[in-house]
Amino acid sequence: MRGYQSEESHIRKVFQSMVELLFQDIPFSRKAEEAKERICDKLQGLWEKEEGEKSPLETVERILEKANQLEKAGILAGYSKEELAQLTAKEDLKDEKKLRKIFHEYKRYILSETFLIVCLVFLAAGCICNFSFPVLAVDLCLGTLFGGLLFFLEKKRKKYREKSKIRNLRCDKEGEAYLQLLYDRYVKRETNMIFLCLALAANGIFSNVFSYLSFAYTFRDIFQQISSQLIVMGIFLFCVLKNIWMRRFLASYFSSRRRKELKEHRKKFVLFDVCYWSAVILVLLLLRNRVHSLFQIFLLSVLGNMVILILYNLTLRSRFVFENIRVNVRRCTAISLAAILVVSYGLMSRDVWLLQPYISAVSNIQKEPDTISYKEETGVYTITTEKEQFKILQLTDIHLGGSTISLAKDYKALEAVKKLLLATEPDLVIVTGDLVFPMGVMSFSLNNRAPIMQFASFMRNIGIPWAFTYGNHDTEEMSVITDEQFDDLMKALSYRSSKNLLYPYIQPDIYGRSNQLIEIRGEDGSLMQALFLLDSNDYIPGGELNEYDYIHEDQVAWYEKQVRRLSEQEGYTIPSMLFFHIPLQEYKEAYELYEKGDPRVTYYYGEIGETMIDKICCSQYPSSLFDTAERLGSTKAMFCGHDHYNNLSVEYRGIRLTYGYSIDYLAMPGIEEDTKQRGATLITVDRKGDFTIEPYRLIDLP
Repeated sequence: MRGYQSEESHIRKVFQSMVELLFQDIPFSRKAEEAKERICDKLQGLWEKEEGEKSPLETVERILEKANQLEKAGILAGYSKEELAQLTAKEDLKDEKKLRKIFHEYKRYILSETFLIVCLVFLAAGCICNFSFPVLAVDLCLGTLFGGLLFFLEKKRKKYREKSKIRNLRCDKEGEAYLQLLYDRYVKRETNMIFLCLALAANGIFSNVFSYLSFAYTFRDIFQQISSQLIVMGIFLFCVLKNIWMRRFLASYFSSRRRKELKEHRKKFVLFDVCYWSAVILVLLLLRNRVHSLFQIFLLSVLGNMVILILYNLTLRSRFVFENIRVNVRRCTAISLAAILVVSYGLMSRDVWLLQPYISAVSNIQKEPDTISYKEETGVYTITTEKEQFKILQLTDIHLGGSTISLAKDYKALEAVKKLLLATEPDLVIVTGDLVFPMGVMSFSLNNRAPIMQFASFMRNIGIPWAFTYGNHDTEEMSVITDEQFDDLMKALSYRSSKNLLYPYIQPDIYGRSNQLIEIRGEDGSLMQALFLLDSNDYIPGGELNEYDYIHEDQVAWYEKQVRRLSEQEGYTIPSMLFFHIPLQEYKEAYELYEKGDPRVTYYYGEIGETMIDKICCSQYPSSLFDTAERLGSTKAMFCGHDHYNNLSVEYRGIRLTYGYSIDYLAMPGIEEDTKQRGATLITVDRKGDFTIEPYRLIDLP
């Protein structure tokens, strides 16, 4: 049977070659292509009918003698002389220049309609992922607008099609070559985009199913992840749809047999690719608890799929195009750069859970627990302790990247944190910002979601309560999740679910992403210390690059109001401390006075180790926080981070100003090899409100 099919295919090619010779001087048109196919089918039918009477060669010769002229072949296929004369007419032929103009105009309609279709899909998907009635109302309005525009463009396209008679074009040989070139181009683009879209879909399915099965995500988290990637998915969907549309339109100019063969072949290779990715996903899910290199395996699968695509393009694709390989250096370069950018963005935005096996193995630090309560109406956490001394560990600038590239450094950072926690055994940990580092090429990650979830999981396993105030890098402009989404994530991870993250569920109506008060009280209800965590914010809106923001006046007013309220409640000026990320200008002022030997500054420990021009990178905009704290007389200590090599602790104007030791292995170039700046700051408070501050350097620990 296979030999028979091969012979039949060979005979078909002989007839096709002969028919092409007959039509070599005939203008190209849809009707001419239909005539070619009809004549070939007739000759094929004659061969099948007469094949048994004589040898195949003699049979072919007899048939070719009957159709050795266009008129004879046409009449044999059922055409009249008048119909054949219409095919051979030379009037109203379009050359390549005219065809380009017509097709460019028609292509604009297709691109516009495809864009509107993708917008409608985007709105529907966004509504499903972030459903709420206000979102639904907005989406319905926009959907109506886009639908109306789509209907309008569809009517205009049909009018243009009738006016230009685009379906009945007749052209010369140059025009025919141009149509073949366009057809080949869109067959190739369609093929490549289908492969890429299936790979993208596999990536999304694998990451979301893996996250759900690993108990890292809820369905809400999955929808949020999908929502954050809708733009990328929309770009791919647009490319696929417009390429399919253009290829189908151009295919209508050529034989129906060509269209049918390509359609059948498309089904087979899509089925193959779906089976390929289904097998990859199944294997990865089965291995998720057995190997730690799932992401690398997935990348190898992507590479394997790309190799298959290249081999396919070099071999099988040639059966369905007029000319398989056409090299356009500029286009190849542009496409390669675009692909690199899209793939890089996808990889940098992707949640990577490579540290999860390590985090899952982290054991609890056994300590006598304190009682934690939360006031829903104020957002204030109260820690009640029976201890005479309460220990707070300040960690700062941990800078988790959350990518494959940063894996080793992220591991070192968490190991450093664990070692410091074991050495100090604190009752509370306060992270003063820059917990994550979604800085693109610097960390090969834009993801500020997965690292936060991993650190929360890490601390939950450790079992020590912790609080967090924002740094300038935690919600960068290009980050996967925005300020609001970050806030929602922190609330989802907070005390009600974790029992150890003290992130408030409500915020005071003031500037900043998060401002909160934590009260430390003895079992008799006496206030040992009030801890204020203020957002020093990130960058001035609309300002220059790295133009740092500051603690705003309404934040200072809220701080003053809380100090006065608590002082009135307790009957005396309460003891309090302030934690924030970016240092106040008074840090710089105190250091400059200390350098001059001014007696108003008392040195305790540490140094200013930054070597940049601005050794203390405070905001250029003054905040009234320090003056207010000095006037109130409540706050006797302030703690910040931000400058990774600075760990100076001095007293200035009655207030202890302390830089926290940083953890960072990733953000600063070469900092992984430096050691003297890495550590944490232990603050011990007693029942009287007095405190001690002690530095813990990682290199000093056994």
